Amino acid sequence: MNRVLLTAIMAAALSGCVSPNPVSTTSDGYRIEKFSHGSVFVGKSSDPFTPGTWSVDCPIDSMTDKRDCSISTVPGAPLRIRYGNSTTPQSVCVTGSVITALMRVDNNPPITTDGKGCVPASQIIGQLKTGTIFRARYGVMTESLTDPRPILREGTASLEGLNKAMETVADIQAGRLAVMP
Repeated sequence: MNRVLLTAIMAAALSGCVSPNPVSTTSDGYRIEKFSHGSVFVGKSSDPFTPGTWSVDCPIDSMTDKRDCSISTVPGAPLRIRYGNSTTPQSVCVTGSVITALMRVDNNPPITTDGKGCVPASQIIGQLKTGTIFRARYGVMTESLTDPRPILREGTASLEGLNKAMETVADIQAGRLAVMP
């Protein structure tokens, strides 16, 4: 009997029905899944690759002993919001870009980033909080050792759940949501 129970539990865990990490659900239906290294997944689905799922990373900086937080889209779209040690977003970046990039929320005019793919958060955070789709055009390097050059890529991300991810950062920073360093 124990072998049957163990097999059922393992099958459920492998299928994603049971998480080895602590999971809670908020009153508005968001899953908060905590990982041991100071990060949290925030989204409405148990599948972390569902659009609208966010990775909140808030490890403790070994030099300042303060949380160094950022929010990224989980399904691979190139969006990262950096807080650093601040309680407010400091920069918004197109991750992976090796050249100046373009970012756009909904039908707003595109914003040109610096050479590292970033803009000050104040330039776009309001659009991100009220928008539905983030778009980016950015450059990544070819894998060629003889002819390394940037090639253009495009990516999109659903902004569903971003406000909940930002609330989660505030909860972690204020000590209302305990996560490991």
